[in-house]
Amino acid sequence: MEIGLLRTFLEVSRTRHFGKAAQNLYLTQSAVSFRIRHLEELIGVPLFSRQRNNILLTAAGERLIPHAENIIKNWQLALQDVAISQEQDLQLVLGGISNLWGTFLQSTLPKLADSFPSMVIRTEINNHLELTRSLLSGTLDLAIVLDPPSLNELGHQQIGQIELALVSSYNDLMPDQVQSHDFVYVDWGMAFNLRTNKLFKKPMTPVLHTEQSQIALEFILSHGGSAFLPLVLVGPYLESERLHRVNNIKPVKRSVYAVYVKDSERHPQLKPIIDKLCQYELKPEMRL
Repeated sequence: MEIGLLRTFLEVSRTRHFGKAAQNLYLTQSAVSFRIRHLEELIGVPLFSRQRNNILLTAAGERLIPHAENIIKNWQLALQDVAISQEQDLQLVLGGISNLWGTFLQSTLPKLADSFPSMVIRTEINNHLELTRSLLSGTLDLAIVLDPPSLNELGHQQIGQIELALVSSYNDLMPDQVQSHDFVYVDWGMAFNLRTNKLFKKPMTPVLHTEQSQIALEFILSHGGSAFLPLVLVGPYLESERLHRVNNIKPVKRSVYAVYVKDSERHPQLKPIIDKLCQYELKPEMRL
C-alpha cells in the first residue's frame, strides 16, 4: 500500500472536504477522489459517507484513523533510521507531556546533544495515555511523565522533582478567596489533582483550564488570577512582587519519571541517557 493513500485519507478525514484536502496536499481534487476510491477498494469497505455538502467518516473510517497514523509514523521513523550517517549511530525518540516540555524538557535538548554528539533526537508531545501507547508500539524510546503507568512491560526511574506553589497576582490572598479571584487550573497529573482538591472547602471552578504552565503564567500576569506553578518558573516574579504566594498553602513536590520498555533491546543504550537526565536540574533555562 502506498503511504500517499493513507496521507490522503487522513487529510480528508481532518478537513471533511475533498477540495480543501487537495489544496493542502498540492493535488487535484480528482486525484484525491481517485486515491480515496483506490484505498476503499483495497480495504474492501467504504471509508466515507458522501452526503449533500457533507462528508462523514464511516465506522470503518473511524477505526482506520489510528492505524493510518501509526503506519505513517513508523514509516517516517524507518526513513530516519536508515538515513542516519555512520557518525550518528544512535537515534532517541523522546516524548513528554506538554507541561514538562515547557517547564524544563526543552532546555535539556542542547545538553543531551552535547553529551551524546552521535545521537539524533526526535521529540514528541502528547498526553500520558498516548505516550504509553507509543512506548508499547515501539515508536517512542523514553517518555517523561508525572504519573508513570503501572504496566508489567514498562519500567520507570525518577529523574528529579519539581516544586509547585499556589501563586497569585493578588497579594495576601487566603485559600478560600482563590475561587473568587480567577483560579487557573493547570493539569499536573491525577495524583496532584486529587491531593490539591482537598485544600479547598468546595470544588474549584477555574476561569481557565490548561496543560501548559507558561500559558497559565502569562494569563495571570496580564489578566490576574491564581495557579499552581513551578517555583523555578515563577521565582523571578515572586522576587519582583508581580506574583505572591497564597497564604497557608505549602508547595507540593512532584516527582518526574523517565518511562521505558523493560525488555527492549534499546535499554542498554537508553540507560546512560536516563542517568544523564537525572543530573540535570529541572528548570526552564532556555527561552525561545
